Amino acid sequence: MNRLLLLLVITIGLITGCGKEEVSPSDSAKADFIKAKEYIDAGAFTSANLFLEKFSNKHPYSQHVTEAALLRMYAAFKSEEYILSETLATRFISNHPNHPDIAYAQYMLAMSYLKETVASQRDPAPTRLALAAFKKLIHDYPKSDYLPEANIHVQNLKNKLAEHELYIGKFYFDHARFVAATNRFQEIVKKYQTSPAIEEALYYLAASFASLKLNDSARDSAILLRHNYPKSDWSEKAAEFL
Repeated sequence: MNRLLLLLVITIGLITGCGKEEVSPSDSAKADFIKAKEYIDAGAFTSANLFLEKFSNKHPYSQHVTEAALLRMYAAFKSEEYILSETLATRFISNHPNHPDIAYAQYMLAMSYLKETVASQRDPAPTRLALAAFKKLIHDYPKSDYLPEANIHVQNLKNKLAEHELYIGKFYFDHARFVAATNRFQEIVKKYQTSPAIEEALYYLAASFASLKLNDSARDSAILLRHNYPKSDWSEKAAEFL
């Protein structure tokens, strides 16, 4: 019975799918642009994305073509096609560097990278790309409406990269590769001082120096930890290096 029900559902789906026809652009760029916006307003982002792709091919010299590119970027993002929205944003920035909505395109590029970080938890590359894109947004467009959100994302991305460095550093430490561990912990101290990972990184930096018999450096790291984070549990643990 379950198999028969499944076959019935599939058959109905096939019939329904065959009954649908993809809407093609007309000869009127204005009418087609309005149609694309209707897709967007209705939340039909996948349909909007496909229609706007056809729009750009059908009306390459339309006065609406630039705005259509922005709409397609948004539609791709909302339909969770983040690599496509990244590609469209990059293309728009390259082709229209002086457009009034260039800050929006940079924001969409950064957000696309940000979404890609979710799909690649162990790969820091998208995180670094997202961080660089948000930093560029902040630097190049300091008066944009996206600034407060961009600052929050920058800190969160720094925290994420710091945690990644800490994880690798502790792996090296646990396997007695103290030089490699030291390099990772120093990277956190140098680049991610506002990250919560800084306290643990300073402790392990001191521990790594001590394991390398670099006692003065171990002591300096412990002093730095206790001075900046006197109430931290890691400060208490670092007392052995003083």
